[in-house]
Amino acid sequence: MLDILNIEHKKIPVNPMKAKKTLPSAPEWTKSPVWRETDGEIIVDSTPIMQFIDQKYNDGALWNTTDEARRDHWLEWLDSKMSKATIPILYGSLFSALRTTRRVAKMEKFGFFSRQIYAWAGFPIMWGFIARKRVKKDGRKPKQLWHDLLDEFIGAFNDGQFFGGESPDMIDLVAFGYVSSIEPYPQFSQVTDHKAGMTWFKAMKEASKA
Repeated sequence: MLDILNIEHKKIPVNPMKAKKTLPSAPEWTKSPVWRETDGEIIVDSTPIMQFIDQKYNDGALWNTTDEARRDHWLEWLDSKMSKATIPILYGSLFSALRTTRRVAKMEKFGFFSRQIYAWAGFPIMWGFIARKRVKKDGRKPKQLWHDLLDEFIGAFNDGQFFGGESPDMIDLVAFGYVSSIEPYPQFSQVTDHKAGMTWFKAMKEASKA
């Protein structure tokens, strides 16, 4: 959204082991993302942040629609289904979890010891306490889960290459955020053979460069 709307901003990486000290938010909120305005106003959680930015800097153009029921249904679907699918594909097996935590440790600007602790202590926690339960509860392999979700999402398009028609809307951006969150990791290869999903994903990338 920030790229599409060409909003100047600064990205600050958050070490999950030092989140409480780093995040500029209410004491009870210890997750990212967090959006901080220059005047100090704090907005938390991805979808509320996107709605806030769209309203303040874009007159709500991405959120406004003639079919609010359709928009609200798919926003709830994305936040309840697609958002829950990121953990299984990244941490659904012990090996996947290790690859993910090691990749995160390399990508982010953590100190040496923080990187090692996160990479080697984080993966059994993410796999054993969170991802394994979700995979077992759903019953599908992470690849099949993602292909089913993309089938359902792309199938909801009317005319045009986006959910929003000829240009992306808020629903496209929320979905793009979830898919983008797994792109830096090797497990993304399980999604790339979904032809229709990748056509939409590439179109979203182009829209963010425009």
